[in-house]
Formats: sequence, C-alpha cells, structure tokens
Amino acid sequence: MEQLETAFRTNRITLRLPKGLFEELRREAEERDLPLNSYVTKVLNRHVAFSRSFEMMPSVLTSQVLFAAIISTMDESSMAEIARLAPRIARKMSALGGWEYDVDNTIERYFGQLGKYGGWYQFRHKVERSHYTLVFETGMGRKWARFVALHVREVLESLKAHITDESVEDEVVIFKFIKLIVWQP
Repeated sequence: MEQLETAFRTNRITLRLPKGLFEELRREAEERDLPLNSYVTKVLNRHVAFSRSFEMMPSVLTSQVLFAAIISTMDESSMAEIARLAPRIARKMSALGGWEYDVDNTIERYFGQLGKYGGWYQFRHKVERSHYTLVFETGMGRKWARFVALHVREVLESLKAHITDESVEDEVVIFKFIKLIVWQP
C-alpha cells in the first residue's frame, strides 16, 4: 500500500535563547493564541521570506501614517513617476533573491511579500488557467490606493500581462489580467 505525504517535513532542533528573548517570544505567542513553536516558525519565515530580501536592497522603514502623509501631498504625475520604478525594484529583488522574474513568482514573492510583511496592503489572488485576479486592500486612503494601482500596473506591464480590468474603489485595488503564453519552437 502506498502512503501519501500530507504534512510538511520538519526538523527538530534545540536552541539556546537568552531568557529575555524567550520570554518575549512566549508572550507574543500567547497574545496571538499560537503555540510557541508556531510563532517562532512564523518569525523565522518572515525573516527568510521578507527581511532578507529587503536587506539586500537599501530600504527605509517608516510608519504607515508618515508614508500615507507623504503620498497625500503628491499629485498624479508624481505618483506615476515614482511608480515607474516598480519593475526595476521587482526585477532587482528577483535577481538578488534568485527567482525568475515571471508572473507567478512576482505574485508570490513580490506582491505577496509586500502585503504580508511590508504592510502595504492585504493581498489575495485567484488564478483560473491563464486568467488572474489580484486584490489589494490598502486601508491607507484613496491616494495610497491609487499609488498601489499605478505601482502594480507598471509591474504587470513589465511582465507583458494583458490587463483586462482595473479598478480602485474604497481603498481596494483590483486587477484582472491574462498571462500571455509565448510559444517558442
């Protein structure tokens, strides 16, 4: 009889942690109603998936309030000019992170990471064959939502995605597009 694997493989390790760090991790895990092991795994995943990627590139960490205030002072053309940098940033993250700059990797490793760890938005997506829907819930004002839309559009266009619908309403940005398949003999 063949047995199917349904769980992630794990490794058991022993760590020595300073007492203060251990207590802080334990307290954070309790506040989130998570087992300590799950919380530590989450923290390590965040570092590997996000922090390491952004440490490779010069970055500035700032509060959402300050960043939203900066964006609120910008006009459409200024936001568009800055958004045009997005593909270059995404490509650089791809190169430094060792992943191919394509639609699927960019969704998971760029848009997903900015949402999950960068605080830019809450992100979800759906894929049906070559039809994609991306949803970005921003929560930092309409201008910020507009900037996110410009940013995402630039990245998708650099990936040669055929955008079929784009909307920005109530701080929610939605893109629908088709991933074009290039046939090579």
